[in-house]
Amino acid sequence: MADLRPIGSGLSRLLEDWGLAESFRVAAALRDWRAIVGAAIAQVARPLRIEGDTLWVAVKSQAWAQELNFQKAVILQRLNERIGRERFHNLRFIVRTQLPAEPAPPSAEPETPSRKPADVELTREEQEAIKAQFANVEDARLRNALIRARLAAKRYEKWCAEQGWRLCRGCGCYHQDPESLCFLCRGEP
Repeated sequence: MADLRPIGSGLSRLLEDWGLAESFRVAAALRDWRAIVGAAIAQVARPLRIEGDTLWVAVKSQAWAQELNFQKAVILQRLNERIGRERFHNLRFIVRTQLPAEPAPPSAEPETPSRKPADVELTREEQEAIKAQFANVEDARLRNALIRARLAAKRYEKWCAEQGWRLCRGCGCYHQDPESLCFLCRGEP
């Protein structure tokens, strides 16, 4: 029992090893766009897509594009601070009459789903298929941890489908938008 450590440290290390940690930090920062740029700017400008080290931002008008060009350095600094490193070196603004959907702000009385992801039951076949994925992992503790993590992910996937969420055709993440692409993957045709 002396070997027990918080799962967060192991999960962080695993995400780093798999090269996913920065993607999670970027997604979290873009989700918090309103906190980074402020409510007024969030009403007229939203993240659109990522190309290399450039974040494309949809804006409601040319006047706002020009205004935000003047504020580019401050926005970049705040965004990169939220991510934890200098991920973005440039912001590009493009005028769009229809902005990407903004995540709904939390309401005073949060809507509680009838079930939580942990309540979703998996079929025996789903459980066996997941166990088979990790059968070749020799370390029993690691194998069991990976199986538990994948079982939880599978429950979450089924829960998202029950909630009517869609799987983005671009990045494979679940989202609530009516489009087939999430707001980050939608861009110019």
